[in-house]
Order: sequence, then C-alpha cells, then structure tokens
Amino acid sequence: MKPPTGSNEFGPLLPRPAVDDHVAHGYTATQVNALAVWAARECNWVNGMEMTHRAETAWEAITEHLHLTHERPEETELIAIGWKAMKAQHYQDLRAHGFGGQDQSVLSRAFLRYWTSASAPTHGHEDLIVDRLALAQIWRALTPTQRDALRALAEHGDRTAAARSLNLSDGAFCSALTRARHRFLALWHEHEQPSRLWGADRPGARHQNPMKLLRQRRRKARQRARRVQTGPRARIGRPRRDLGVSDAEILARHEAGESLNALARALGTCRDVIQRRIATARDERAERAEAG
Repeated sequence: MKPPTGSNEFGPLLPRPAVDDHVAHGYTATQVNALAVWAARECNWVNGMEMTHRAETAWEAITEHLHLTHERPEETELIAIGWKAMKAQHYQDLRAHGFGGQDQSVLSRAFLRYWTSASAPTHGHEDLIVDRLALAQIWRALTPTQRDALRALAEHGDRTAAARSLNLSDGAFCSALTRARHRFLALWHEHEQPSRLWGADRPGARHQNPMKLLRQRRRKARQRARRVQTGPRARIGRPRRDLGVSDAEILARHEAGESLNALARALGTCRDVIQRRIATARDERAERAEAG
C-alpha cells in the first residue's frame, strides 16, 4: 500500500517536513505525514470535520503512539489509531458546538440555555419563571399517591422513613415513587423523548455535613475497637466443612506433588475448596513466620 502524497483537491493537508527526521521504530517524519493524510482521506464517517483538521488530529495520535509503544506497529495499526482519534475529536467538536445529543442535527437545550444566558447583557428570569410554572402544572397532573410519595421523600430524605410516614411497605413506596418520577419526566419532556432516570437518593445533609461524617467515622471506629476487644467475628454463612485433615496437611500433600484434583477426589470435595484451604494454610504459615 502506497500512501497518497500531501495534497490533492483538498489542498495541502500537512506541511512537508523540512528535514526527514527519524520519529520512532523506523518511521520518518515524511512517512508519518503520509499515513496521517491517508487516514484523513479514507475516514468517511467524520464528514463534518474539515480535512486539514482530520490530518492534524491523525498526525498527533500517530506520533504519540509511536513514541509510547515498545514494539514497531504496522502501517495499518497507525492508520486505525488515526481514525480512532479523528472519531473522538469529531464527537468532542460536536459537543462543543451543542450537537452532542442522539440527534446530532439539533442543538441541545442545555447548550442553548447556557449560551443564551451567558451572552445576554443582563441575566433574564424567563427560564426560572418557565420552570416554576411547569412544575406547578405537572404537580397538578400527578395523582394524589404520586404527589404523596414525592412530598414524603422530600420531607424525610430517606425512603424508609418516607414509607413509614405513609404507612406503606418499602416495596409499595418504591413502586409509587418510580411511577411518579416516570410520569413527571414524561410531562416535563412533553412531545419529546423523556430522559432516563439517573442518580440516587442522596440527601445533601447525609453526604455534605462534615460533622455528620465525623460522627459516622467515630462510631465505626468504636465498633471496630469493640470487635477487636471481644475477639474475631463469628463466621457468616454455612459452617466450615470438616475434611478429616487439617489445612496444613493438605498444603504439605500438595507441595509433595499431589495435584488439586487428586486431593479433591481423595477428600470428597471440589477443587475450589482444596484451593481455598491451601491458600489459608499458606497465609497462616506466613503469619507464623513473621511472628517468629
């Protein structure tokens, strides 16, 4: 494959190097330029990206990869790296111009809202008024159960406490809350595709109050200290199965050459149990060695 030269009907894409210096792994500056130009011209899925911008983006990615990799890459690999960089840069350019949504031909509402407010001579109150009116209209459109669920969560800041205040089970409250949120988003984005539910119920007082965080840490520290004084915690789950031999003996037999599968068949268990017993025995032996 012979890469094209540095100019065609699009004009000169990259300046010709004054000196054909060695870049890395046997590639020269002229070869890097040619590969970047090839990648720019053959990349048909970023048609909105100017040709020179494509070549410069591919050149930067190819040059960086040559300096970072430890093995000589093939020309096809370098061209693919240039394509990947152009695609990422293309999406970044779209987002910078407000076209980062699913429909890349429509400006995002958040982009318009931000730049309309930032470019205005004075801050307008239209968005705040519209939001408050929309909230009042949507609130009246919700069912009483949905309004109660949203109001209880806002007042208590915790799903369990909110469910108890409404005399509902946790499952019933979560179902009512989910239906209320879906209904709210559908009305808020009326005639549009509603956004998906995201985030979690994390009241600011729980995560931003320094004193509350400090009290939580102190309480956990006291709990850990009590556990140390009272001894190790009881094992959670099924009791440990007695295989008739100790973990140290299983480790000795394994180190003597007996395989994990053979030990499992001899002791009537599975390979994973034998592997865990051997790991436990090795940890205990290491602890004894450090203590001694």
